[in-house]
Amino acid sequence: MSKQHHVIIGASAAGLAAVEAIRKVDKDCPITVVSKEPLPLYSRVGLTHFIAREVGYDGMRMRDDDYFDRMKVRGLMGVAALSVDPTARRIALSNGENVAYDNLLVTSGSHAVMPPIPGTNLQSIYTCITNVDAKRIDEAIAGANEVAVIGAGLIGIQVVDALIRRGCKTTVIEQMPHVMPAMADAVSAAMMEDELRKAGVTVRCGVRATELLGKDSHITGVKVEGGEVFPCQLLVMAAGVAPNVDFLNGTGVKMNRGLAVDACQRTSLDGIYAAGDVAETVDMFSGERVVNAIWPEALNQGRIAGLNMAGVATPYEGSMAMNVTSVLQTPVASIGAWNPQSGGRYQIREVRDDRRQTCRKLVFDGEQLVGAMLVGTFEDAGILHNMIRTRKTFTLKPDHLAPATVRWGTVLRAIHKAGRV
Repeated sequence: MSKQHHVIIGASAAGLAAVEAIRKVDKDCPITVVSKEPLPLYSRVGLTHFIAREVGYDGMRMRDDDYFDRMKVRGLMGVAALSVDPTARRIALSNGENVAYDNLLVTSGSHAVMPPIPGTNLQSIYTCITNVDAKRIDEAIAGANEVAVIGAGLIGIQVVDALIRRGCKTTVIEQMPHVMPAMADAVSAAMMEDELRKAGVTVRCGVRATELLGKDSHITGVKVEGGEVFPCQLLVMAAGVAPNVDFLNGTGVKMNRGLAVDACQRTSLDGIYAAGDVAETVDMFSGERVVNAIWPEALNQGRIAGLNMAGVATPYEGSMAMNVTSVLQTPVASIGAWNPQSGGRYQIREVRDDRRQTCRKLVFDGEQLVGAMLVGTFEDAGILHNMIRTRKTFTLKPDHLAPATVRWGTVLRAIHKAGRV
């Protein structure tokens, strides 16, 4: 009986997690990885660290160039998937090949969205999704007196932080009422905005960019609602992302905000799986279908998909939001259901210190911790994440968890005490 051929489109977190999960089950089955990006295999988490000059170009790598050989994988790097025939189970590639598959995993990631405003065709406008983007931004900084960033979500705010470290005069423009809208509430975001302004950053929230201005084909400024213009010679666009799924057009695969998958990461088409930024999964708390485009969930979903492709039935327990970053060395973390709608079944315990610019906000469903947002200090973020993800209380009540940092020693003593009762 011949071995099944597994094809993976995409060579980032989810794709490589799937390779490693398959190889734990089957050491010899044929695996082909197709990636439109050439080597090296790199981590997108490292892009802004490279721009900040905290790591070199090789510091973005997450695997060495011999990785595919060691894993017995055929790597087709710099090759794009053009189309998929789900009936014949074949993929047309940009190098002219038609590759047959038994199982196909789509981990093709996402691309930056360019808002539909005049001027996006000007030069010196960059996104920050790939290592090529990061290198271009790094090289362009020297020729820019002023830099603008459109979008203050996770990517945008990390770009701003990197630009500050490079000494750039920076403006950040966010159409939502405050920065980091998906990972911080208004009060905590105000703390971050205050830190940014102290560092010389111009922060404009609650306004849309309406036009990109230019001269001699190069960008010179960003015009926003109301007519205000912010000069820049370099613009980073971080206004959102969309999944890379054009090659699946015509297949009939079910897609909403992403490829709809079941608990085994299977799409609506037989033999086709999806993981990472392209996959629409179920939020483990709300039950709503979501695209949770974050690194930890990409790793988890890729592992689950790989195990199921290899014949080891393994359900995905659901997606959980988790964002961690820092703004001018002030750490910010949001985990799980950190921002529930008011009037529901959740209780919020919150401790803030405006003088120290710190916040500890925990969300409980009864006595079960379901969400956390931490600003300024999060030594126990790992403990809280464990409690939220595993949905265990470790016998610790809200009164134990809410006021201050929890240590593992406290958790272990509580477990030991509970065991003696």
